[in-house]
Order: sequence, then C-alpha cells, then structure tokens
Amino acid sequence: MGAQDKEKFVEAGARSVAHKPLPPPTTMEGITQVLFYQYVEPVWSARRQKQALAEFNRLANLHGVTGRGRIALEGVNCTLTGSPLGARALCEGLRAWDPALFDDTDFKLTDGLKATEKFKALTLKNTQELVAYGLGGERAPLLKQNTAKHIEADEYHAMLGQKDTVVIDVRNYYETVIGRIEPPAGGAEFLDPMMRNSREFPKWLNAPETKEKLKGKKVMMYCTGGIRCERATALLSQMERAEDELETQGIFHVRGGIDRYLKTFPEGGYWKGRNYLFDLRGEQKAEDKAEQEVDQETDSYCCVCKDHHGLYKGKHVCSNKDCKVPVIVCDRCRKRAESELKSALLCPLCETGHELRDLPLPDLVGQKRKLALAGNDTAGAKKRATKTDLEHVRWVHVARLPLTVTASDVRLALAGVVPGKGAPTGVSTASGGGRVEWIADQDTGFYYGSAYVEFPGVEDAEVAVARAAEAPPRVGGRCVRVNFAPVRAKDAGRAGNVGDRPPIPGTPGRGN
Repeated sequence: MGAQDKEKFVEAGARSVAHKPLPPPTTMEGITQVLFYQYVEPVWSARRQKQALAEFNRLANLHGVTGRGRIALEGVNCTLTGSPLGARALCEGLRAWDPALFDDTDFKLTDGLKATEKFKALTLKNTQELVAYGLGGERAPLLKQNTAKHIEADEYHAMLGQKDTVVIDVRNYYETVIGRIEPPAGGAEFLDPMMRNSREFPKWLNAPETKEKLKGKKVMMYCTGGIRCERATALLSQMERAEDELETQGIFHVRGGIDRYLKTFPEGGYWKGRNYLFDLRGEQKAEDKAEQEVDQETDSYCCVCKDHHGLYKGKHVCSNKDCKVPVIVCDRCRKRAESELKSALLCPLCETGHELRDLPLPDLVGQKRKLALAGNDTAGAKKRATKTDLEHVRWVHVARLPLTVTASDVRLALAGVVPGKGAPTGVSTASGGGRVEWIADQDTGFYYGSAYVEFPGVEDAEVAVARAAEAPPRVGGRCVRVNFAPVRAKDAGRAGNVGDRPPIPGTPGRGN
C-alpha cells in the first residue's frame, strides 16, 4: 500500500493474535508485559466470576506473573508482567481454562522491558465496569449488536487519509495533550472530546454539535489498547440505530489500539508525541523516533511556569476538587508544586473553564426499548420508518412501563382506571385486555419496559388505543404509550414472556 512505501511497516505488529499461536519471545532479557481485555456477553454469573478470579490468581502464582486487573461480570481487563515464558504460559492457561472465550482474546505482548517496570504484586479488583463509562447494567450498549468494525493497524492507517472521515480520540484530555494521531492534510478530521474521564464521553457524543460532525461520515475511533473503543463504538452504534437523524457511513476502530499502531509503524505513522500509559512505563513513543523529535511534536506544557514539557512525573493532580486529573509539572517547578503551589495547580481544562459534566446523557434505556421492539436490527444502514397509523389488530403494544410492574397494573391502566382509594382491583378482558406478554431483549433476557396485551377482539383494542390517545394512562407514575401491535398479531414468534410480573433473567455465564 502507498502509506507503507513511505513508512517503515512491521507486518507482524499489525496482526491480532486472537485464534492464533502466541508469537515467540523477541528476547529472553528483561521482563515481558502482556496487555489484554475480554468482554463477556451474556455476562458471567457471580459464581463464574469467582471462578475466573480464582483461576487468574492460580495461573499468576504458578507462572510468577504480577500486575493489576479488573474482573467484572462483563469481563476482564489486565496489565500484567512476568518473564517472557511466564507471561505466555499465563495466556495459554487462560485459553485452556475457557477456550471459547480466551481464544478470541488479543494478547498484546511486549518483550525486553526493564526489570524496574515489573509490578511488585498482583492486584485484581472486582468492579462493575471494565471502563468507567457509567454504562453498567441495563444501560450498557450490547456488544453483540455493535455494527462497528475492527480493522488492523495498516488498514486503519490508510483510512486516516480518506476524506469525509472523522477520527475520535476516545481517551481523556490529559492523555491527548502529550500525544495523538494527526491525520494528513485532506484526510480525516480529528475530534477530541476534551473530557476529564470516560463518564463524560456519552454526554459529549449526545451533544447536537457532535452528532452534526458525524452525520454522513466514516467514524473512526482509537484508544490506548482498544478496550475503551469497544463500549464507545457500541454506544454510537446503538444511538445510530435508534435515532433517525443520526446516520454515519460506518464505524471503525483499530484492533489493539495505539499500542498495536505504534508497533506496526515504529517510525510513528500519523502518531505525534507520546502515548500516555497507566502502567509503570508511564508513556510510550514510536520506537524508531528520536526523543528530541518526539519532544518537538508535543504541545503540552508545565502547569506552573507554562514552559514546554511533555512528561507526567510526581503524581501531581489538578487542585479543583471536581477534577483531580493528572497535571504536568517540569523538573524546575516540582518542589514548589509539592509545597506552596500544590493547592493552585490547574489542568488546561480547568484553566479555560471547559466543562462536559452538566451535559445530558442519551436516553440509553429508551433506545434499547425502541430497538427491542424493532427486533434489534443491527444492519444500521437504513432506519425503520415510524408508523403512526398501524394496522388495527386485537394485540396492542404498551411502552414506557416501569421495571417494577404487574399484569394487573397494565390491564387497569388500559381500562382507564386511575389507581387510588376505591378503585377496582380488576377489569374485564374487553376493557383492559387479557393475556399480557412481557417483551425481553433477545440477547440478554432483560426487560426494558414494554409489553404486548391481547384483547378479545379488534373493536376492544380500538377502544383501548383511542382511550389512551385521549388520556394517556399512567403506571407507577409514568405516562405509558399504547398502540396496535400488528407484528405480534401476525407472528407468534414475537410472543413475549407470560407471567404476573416481568421476567428476571438468570445470568447465563458458563459453569453454572
């Protein structure tokens, strides 16, 4: 490819090791670092999560591996260190323990690191989310319905040169200020959310001005190792499928993140500056690029004297109690920053007053409900037409129900009964319907607030729909939406779960 003619290209670095033999050590000197993550969908049960935690500890102790990681119901995310053979033995042990899961894992191995960069101990945390997007539980966008594509580093590099393309840095702003991708002139437009933490990303993505920049474009994303892009691309994919006004020309992220991109293009490619790391290395640069050149590419500065500086040292943080992100302090200012100026240190975002925290989140649960009703179409290319004048049938669809509700509550609402003292506790099937079917997501089994209700005849359903249009019924303090459900009337395969209450799914992880 043309880009490879101008850049040193290491093909071995560009390829994922998922479903492939692990590469042999490049050197037996020093230590090896292994970075990897693996989402689990459907999520693990609590029992399986405990089994995973025990197996990780067993393998790490057996092979002398240290580091830190997160073990959640939704998967694992680890940065580990060990000998070249020990690190590889742990990866093979995970593949043997759960082949269906860990054969799909892209283990990113880096040999020849200094002994001082080895973690002293193993720390594994039980967390709700692998990345703190604030999208745990029912709000998490489903990865299996994600329309985004993983592409290898060389293909990603070529796409950066294409017009009608945007590339989003999914990392925090304190990471992007010391290094980022700079697409070539005439190529992709770079978008920086300028966020303090990942919880602000859904808010930035939901902003009207952001959506306008994405319309009709190829949308590329990248992060350090790929894990943040998994949820970020799934979120955009869900929003695109649920919102008629948002349509892209595809969503893409680089397999293995910046780590693999820099191993593929050791002279840097379109990367400028340093890659911020959360391990003992602190930062990563293009291997074949001189330190002086890297320094010149970095636009960051010391937060005290404002002189050019591109390294985080000393664990200094912004003094704003609502921020507390890392800040850069140069060697000359370090003593003052640790004493009289400690309470005055500010990050660039706080210096300029830039804020995202007060922006509204997208209605993630509402989007899931809409997609569940539409059959979770993952094609993403064409939006379903909104049908306000549906075929009249004896089945109706009730939406926006609370998560805690009974079939009797639904029937009373459809009959126009207002809950309260002296209200009837039951109604006829002609006025409130009979059979109530709770609609659950086909992948997770979760109920998101929708149900089908069957009436004795079409005329009975017409009366209920007309009544709801004139005076929207309320259930549990919510105004619910009622309309005909021809898809249920014509297709018994659309049937929901029958019962007095919505289903509570068991977590179907392996090993139950």
